[in-house]
Amino acid sequence: MSLDHTTRPPTAPVGSWRLEPAESTVEFTGRHFFLLPVRGSLPVSSGHIDIAPDGSLVSLDTTVAAAGFETGNPQRDTAVRGPRFLDAERHPELRLAGESLAEDLSLTARLEVKGRATPVTFTVDELTEQGERVVVRATARVDRHACGVGGMRGLVGAALLVRVRAVFVREG
Repeated sequence: MSLDHTTRPPTAPVGSWRLEPAESTVEFTGRHFFLLPVRGSLPVSSGHIDIAPDGSLVSLDTTVAAAGFETGNPQRDTAVRGPRFLDAERHPELRLAGESLAEDLSLTARLEVKGRATPVTFTVDELTEQGERVVVRATARVDRHACGVGGMRGLVGAALLVRVRAVFVREG
């Protein structure tokens, strides 16, 4: 079921769900020189979500691999994986821990980057249940400076648009 303004939003899929990393994606768009768009991705490592029978969030924990940062520009990718930005050697994972799930399925969570946790809210753009699988598409605006990723402040914009496609499989 897709979310739109003419239908009632679906309810959260109750139960325990395991994230399928190979089928899930984290993509982002930022700005270089505050004008030129830069698009890239990070590989999903793992994830798990538990939804209570009343639709409330019991737990959400997901990770992505910082060393997998990819924009298609090897020089930029190496720099961003380095200590001025993600510091992937010392902080190999970015982690998202859920805090609450609203009726419209917007997710309030804490994004941990380089050991610093920052609040972020994801808006669910689409939720499709396919039997024992759920596909969620969500977006969020993330301030990289608030996350401790402050390199090249004068050349790279602070705001990132993050798009997630998460595929979950029901756990027994």
